[in-house]
Amino acid sequence: MGVLCLGAALLAVGLGVASLARAGDPEVAVTLVPLSGLCGDKSAALPSDVAGRLAVRAWYAKQVAGAGAGAMPRSPVIFFNAGWGGSVEGHMNQIDALVHRGYVVIGVDQKDPEAYRQFVDFSGEEAFVRTRAAVNLKAGAFAKDNSIVLDILRAAAPCAEDGDVASVLRRLDFERVGIIGYSFGGAVAAETSRQDPRFKAAVNLDGWLFGDVGRLGLSRPFLEISDDSPLPTAADLNSSDTVLRMTSKLTDEDYTHVLANMERYGGYFLVMAGSRHQSFVDVSQRSFLARMASLLPSARNTVAAVNTYAGAFLDQYVAGENSDLGKLIASRDSRVKIVFAKAPVMEVTQ
Repeated sequence: MGVLCLGAALLAVGLGVASLARAGDPEVAVTLVPLSGLCGDKSAALPSDVAGRLAVRAWYAKQVAGAGAGAMPRSPVIFFNAGWGGSVEGHMNQIDALVHRGYVVIGVDQKDPEAYRQFVDFSGEEAFVRTRAAVNLKAGAFAKDNSIVLDILRAAAPCAEDGDVASVLRRLDFERVGIIGYSFGGAVAAETSRQDPRFKAAVNLDGWLFGDVGRLGLSRPFLEISDDSPLPTAADLNSSDTVLRMTSKLTDEDYTHVLANMERYGGYFLVMAGSRHQSFVDVSQRSFLARMASLLPSARNTVAAVNTYAGAFLDQYVAGENSDLGKLIASRDSRVKIVFAKAPVMEVTQ
C-alpha cells in the first residue's frame, strides 16, 4: 500500500512527480464550473457555502457522437479527487482516458491550503492516535463536499445560464455517477461512495483508507489499485524508529481491513507490478529526475494498466455496460498482480 501523504510529500520535494507526463489531448475540453451564480436570480436556491473553497472543473469530449441528431446523449459521470494538497490536473492521462471512454470527469479540488494543514503525526503513539482521528474526520468532510457538488450540479442542470457550463451540465447522466481518487483522494472517493449511494462505484488509487469506510467497508463496487511496495515485516512493525513503526502499522491495518471488507462485500484489489506511490501521477515535470523516471517502463506500464483496469471497472459498474473486466482479471497480465477479486454483492446496502 502507498505511503500516503508523508512519503508523497517527501518525494514531491526531492523528485517532483515521478510518472508519465502528457500534453493536453486536443479532443478533450475543460470548463471551470463555478459553484455560485450558475442560475442567475435562481441561484439563491442552490447551496453556496462551498463556492469559496472548492475548485470544480469538467473535462469532456469536444465532439459527442449523435449530438447533431437531436437531443444530446447523456454521459456517465466520474468525480475525481487528487492526493493530499494536490490538484486533479496531475492526472490528465487518466482523465483523458476516461473522457475517451465516454465519461464527463468532474474534478473537485480544495482551494484553501489550510485544508491540508494537518496530517497524521507519526512522532509518537499519542500523536498518531490524535491526528489519525482528525484525518478520519477530514476524509468524511471532503466526502460530503463531493455530495454537495453533485447536489449543485443536479440542481443547476436545468437552469444554468452560462453557455459552456450549461452545455456540460446538460450532458450529465446523474443516474450513472462514480468516483475515483488518488492517495488521500482515494480514501475520500471510497468514503464518498459509502456515504452517498448516488456514487455507484469507487476506485482508490494507492491510498490508505480514512473516514468510516476503512472500518465499515464499502457495500458498493470497489476497486483498490495499490503500488508494489512490500508489506511491512514484523521487524518494521516493532521498529524503534517511530515513523517506520507507525507507517507500517497503518499500512498493515489498512491492508487487513481492505481484504476483510472485500471478503464481506466483494471487490477488486490489484497491485501494479514494479510501481511506487508516485507512479500514479502523470503530468508534473517538476524536476529532471521526475522526467527521467517517467521514461521507465514501470511508469508507462502503470499509467496504461490503471487506465485499462479502472476503465473496465467503471464501464461495468457505473456506465452499466458489458466490459472486459472479467477477462482482464482472468488474464495473465505481467503488469498486474491480482490480490483479491470477487464480484460485488450488489444487493447489500448500508
